[in-house]
Amino acid sequence: MKFQLSSFIRFLLGLVLTCHILSAQNRVASDYHVQAEDLLRILVFDEPSLTQEGIRVTQTGNITFPLLNAIPVAGRTVQQIQLDIEQRLKDGYIKSPHVSVQVLQYNEQFYTVMGEVKLPGIYPLPPEKKIDLVEAVAKANGFTPNAKEAKMELWRDGERKSFNYNDLLKTKEDDVKIFIRPGDKIQIPSRFF
Repeated sequence: MKFQLSSFIRFLLGLVLTCHILSAQNRVASDYHVQAEDLLRILVFDEPSLTQEGIRVTQTGNITFPLLNAIPVAGRTVQQIQLDIEQRLKDGYIKSPHVSVQVLQYNEQFYTVMGEVKLPGIYPLPPEKKIDLVEAVAKANGFTPNAKEAKMELWRDGERKSFNYNDLLKTKEDDVKIFIRPGDKIQIPSRFF
């Protein structure tokens, strides 16, 4: 009886831990945009032959899936990918498909902080947390005394935008904050006296 109770308690603890991990992954995955080199698991319920473990996203941002061939996934959320695969399977293959997509392994993403910060460099961009411009400067240990805080520059996809640090510091709403994306470059210029 003691062995059965101990096994049951271990089973319950394992179940709770698994649910916690899946819940944390769902929080990450809901905002996360899949990138090249990410590793995915795609489950099609009641269709084990279509379930795919460990699909690597190609450099061009696609995956190859049975029956459907190449599917573009880079830059899309897990939810968007699920709906796309379900729709493609509905179009001639499965009457009512139910698909689950999980990110098993994230490709490491980075951003750069340059110029008048105490620790300029390349910083990892974790998939589990959004980082805004204010936090990016904080991770670089803040400004040097020579920093021109009113003219922060963000380089993204070949375009430059300027921001005032003090204005960003006052921003509390997530939909107004400027969140860092992979490959962003933040330049803090010098003051000229």
